[in-house]
Amino acid sequence: MVTIAALPKGSQPYAPEVEEYAYGLIEAANTIRLPELFAAPHPDALYQLHDRNGVSVVALRTPGLAEEQLIKLLRYRMAQYLVVHFVNHAQVYAARVEHEPVELVAPGDVHVIAGNSVTGEILCYAVLRDAPQARPGTTMRDQDRPLFPAEELYGWGVFNRLRIFPDLPVGKVREIGRFMKNQQLAALDELGARGPIEVGVAMFHILVGPLRMEVDAFIGDIEEGVAGQNLAFFHTPMVVVHSTPPYESEDSYLFLRHQYRTIYPFAALISDLRDPMRTRLPQIEQALALPGKQGVLALVGLKRDLRAGRSSLAPPDYLDPLIDSALPQQGIPMHERRAMLDVGERVRQFPLFSGLSVAEATVLGSFMERIQVPAGDVIVRRWECGDSLYLVEAGEAIVQITRPNGQPVQLGTITVGNYFGEIALLTGGERTADVVAGTPMTLLKLGREAYVRYLRHVAEVDQDLAHTATQRATAVIRSVSAA
Repeated sequence: MVTIAALPKGSQPYAPEVEEYAYGLIEAANTIRLPELFAAPHPDALYQLHDRNGVSVVALRTPGLAEEQLIKLLRYRMAQYLVVHFVNHAQVYAARVEHEPVELVAPGDVHVIAGNSVTGEILCYAVLRDAPQARPGTTMRDQDRPLFPAEELYGWGVFNRLRIFPDLPVGKVREIGRFMKNQQLAALDELGARGPIEVGVAMFHILVGPLRMEVDAFIGDIEEGVAGQNLAFFHTPMVVVHSTPPYESEDSYLFLRHQYRTIYPFAALISDLRDPMRTRLPQIEQALALPGKQGVLALVGLKRDLRAGRSSLAPPDYLDPLIDSALPQQGIPMHERRAMLDVGERVRQFPLFSGLSVAEATVLGSFMERIQVPAGDVIVRRWECGDSLYLVEAGEAIVQITRPNGQPVQLGTITVGNYFGEIALLTGGERTADVVAGTPMTLLKLGREAYVRYLRHVAEVDQDLAHTATQRATAVIRSVSAA
């Protein structure tokens, strides 16, 4: 009997013909069997396990799969997403899609499949995606490189504040994705409980074994309460980035997954897997070696110890607030997320913030106030206490002082892409000059509290502000002294 999860709260029910089509795809996927993958040693297998208490596992690069086998896996993948409403049933029905597109699969992808040792029924599946093609020497820090699928959701540079990671070659990074257990198995099904754990064990062995010279790190995105627990079960040291929410257009394949779930990107180093391989993995494999319910109960016992070890990617004393400040996801429509990202993009257009990632700029932009100023208005006054930085998005400002003899002196102008107020922002003290709107202006205003919390530790921003503040304070002193 086909079962489908309840629709996400707030979503619209599907038409009967749409649901009938989805049910048909799920029923067809339930009949998929791949016994030939598990029956005998596969010459191209990166990892193979034959019948550990009813579960067999094989890991193959795409060329190791026959076309028919690959299509069956793509049917399985889409069916599981239909069950949990990760994909829009109406969209699949309208296009009469029967499986995920073959174009989503790269030759270097590694497919990890756990199946029933007797029937060949798929119990769980995951893929280790190959890196996108990039020119030699390209690192994760480079802005003009192709992005991984997870980065396309969160924007370039989402991992740039981590240690080590930004300087890794793109070709030495992989992305874990499409981790889906068979949703039609009963909750207490013994093999259904073992399958996902066996896939995780296989991933560990592959990354520290056959792929150890090819891969330095892996990324992905997770629901912390679901897939995140799977990684914590293995004590995987990782850093989860809680900043900007993912953005998907409404016509994209996985729109519903990102609209109704709270999902974060993560990164982990292969070298950090050594301790879990030495300590945690043997415990898990000992439990899997126990027969029947005895083994399942042992696995349940291990779930009392869910934790992620400290990642070498994490800064030594803190996690950058710009990547650890969780912006809301659930209930936030995609058009509102798009607006947040657009503000972040405007922030990144300022040279001061051009080095920020899309995620960082989006978080920062959410704490900025956009204000309109008529021509002639005094925006800041000399000697007044101030605590805000102003970024000029449109228009031009005049910087001036009045000398002790009453003579006004214009020190310069501030145009689009520049800023003012940095001295008061850094010191919390008095303004050193008047700034008047020479034309109608649009400004982005950043308060000192947000600066201290989110930017003071960002060295390139703090240094730029300090350098400008020193130059401008010197110019004021010289102008006054010349009276």
